Amino acid sequence: MKLRRLIRRTASAVAMAVLLGLTAVLGAQSASAAAGGDAGSLAAANIGKSAGTCANSPTYNSLGGSEFDGSCTGSDGGNTYGPEYWCADFARWVWRNSGFYTGGLTAGAGSFYVYGENNGTLHTSSSYSPKAGDAVVWSYEGGGSAHHVSIITAVNSDGSLVTANGDWNGNGGHGEAAFATSSSVVKITVPAGETTPGTYVSATHYTLSAYVSPVASGTGNNPPPVNSGNPYSPNSVCGSGYGVIDSHGLTGATIYLLYNNSNGNNCVVTLATTPTSAHSMNATLAVQGGSSASNPGTYTYYAGPVTESAPSSCVEWGGSYGSSSWTSGWSHCGGGAGAPAPSGNNIYTPTQVCGSGYGVIDSHDLGSATVYLLYNGSSGDNCVTTLAHNASGAVSMNATLAVQGGSSASNPGSYTYYAGPVIEHAPDQCVQWGGSYGGTSWTSSWSHCGSGTSTGPGTSNPYTSTQVCGAGYSVIDSHLLSGATVYLLYNGSSGDNCVTTLANSPGSAVSMNATLAVQGGGSASNPGSFTDYAGPVREYAPSSCVEWGGSYGSSSWTSGWSHCA
Repeated sequence: MKLRRLIRRTASAVAMAVLLGLTAVLGAQSASAAAGGDAGSLAAANIGKSAGTCANSPTYNSLGGSEFDGSCTGSDGGNTYGPEYWCADFARWVWRNSGFYTGGLTAGAGSFYVYGENNGTLHTSSSYSPKAGDAVVWSYEGGGSAHHVSIITAVNSDGSLVTANGDWNGNGGHGEAAFATSSSVVKITVPAGETTPGTYVSATHYTLSAYVSPVASGTGNNPPPVNSGNPYSPNSVCGSGYGVIDSHGLTGATIYLLYNNSNGNNCVVTLATTPTSAHSMNATLAVQGGSSASNPGTYTYYAGPVTESAPSSCVEWGGSYGSSSWTSGWSHCGGGAGAPAPSGNNIYTPTQVCGSGYGVIDSHDLGSATVYLLYNGSSGDNCVTTLAHNASGAVSMNATLAVQGGSSASNPGSYTYYAGPVIEHAPDQCVQWGGSYGGTSWTSSWSHCGSGTSTGPGTSNPYTSTQVCGAGYSVIDSHLLSGATVYLLYNGSSGDNCVTTLANSPGSAVSMNATLAVQGGGSASNPGSFTDYAGPVREYAPSSCVEWGGSYGSSSWTSGWSHCA
């Protein structure tokens, strides 16, 4: 029901009649003022409410308004582009109408995390006791991006948390407006054993990243922090262009890992939670196969920043505060899709083998070795190398790479550390890649199809996967079924993945499906009887693993968790 547009395009008398009719349906509402400080109670009062009068089940909010900030009209309030994902709109509306400062908050859930950093009220430590009215940021991915935000309405005696979640349980797979107009504010209880930041919460299928407390006043988008907190944020310490991509809580401090997309640098800083005097602190950062840095000393506010260039390499990061210390494993492997780092005593990384400009885009574990597929965006070249996990003498190894409709290369032999690199130019073609180690070998299907202009071999389907998913999407993987092909695509501008299953030689309607799930997040599918294709199904997953698949007739397939970046 597009009532908002109808009202704006109708003469005033008719518009008034429409509004009166809607009021009769929904019940008379009082145009009361702000709730006055109790954010938890205000959030709870709106459980069950929809996005507003634009929704399939139209409601007014508890203060008599027709939406939660921009839930119906767009995040800027005055815009008219229609309903949007509104979990952050709801949380911002609650804080604003409870008298709290909301500068810097947007329709993006991750803006609440950044708000906490800017105001000194971000809580990622297990020692923090969450309170009613706090925001909960779910599955934060760095750079101001998160999957969801909710408001705590109550803290139960057993330690469990009751939350109000705007824009929950909408109809997925049909676009932003369809989801927003079918969702509502839903009550979800977080069990006592799952309230620590960093914990995956089964009730939400997200990771609880942080709690954020509202502040009473501020100036601009970066107000001064509250007096009891650290006056510095990780972004201010590392500098312009950096965004937080991970963090780890210590007793009395938090270690932050940041990344700068412009220059490829990582940065680590350890910030005291409530600085009062100088403490022994450190921040550490090492690049796999490269250099390392640390900053031990006695500091009041923070240790660091330590920075290293690692655009396509795994890093090991950590820090200490007093007697509490922690160091990560090799992780955040640059351009890699969550590819595992070489283990054991191998002194080489895939990016060292393939050379400057290459980033890992996929990998396959052979047991005692790993095959890596890399891509160079500047040259359009792919590269494959097979790296032994534990180098203990020469072993029969190989790395293979073939371009669909083009050339191929391999590098069989007896090697100690790695086979390859084998390199082929394939900016817009599907590739088939693989390798072997001893008696174990593996070869991929045609996948990583560049701009996605190819729909695969032997097809008479009038549609391509990029036509189905839309402008901006490129094929990053595919899987052949009996009679069809499942495609996984990605939109680098929006961070969305898309899956569609295309019949190879469509003739009549066949039972088909396309499925997509985000690890710790949402999922979507499109089962039915179709002639040409099933889907598209889309989910936002710029930094999360996805599980994708599809079916055609009696042939079905689902991937494991993959494509994690």
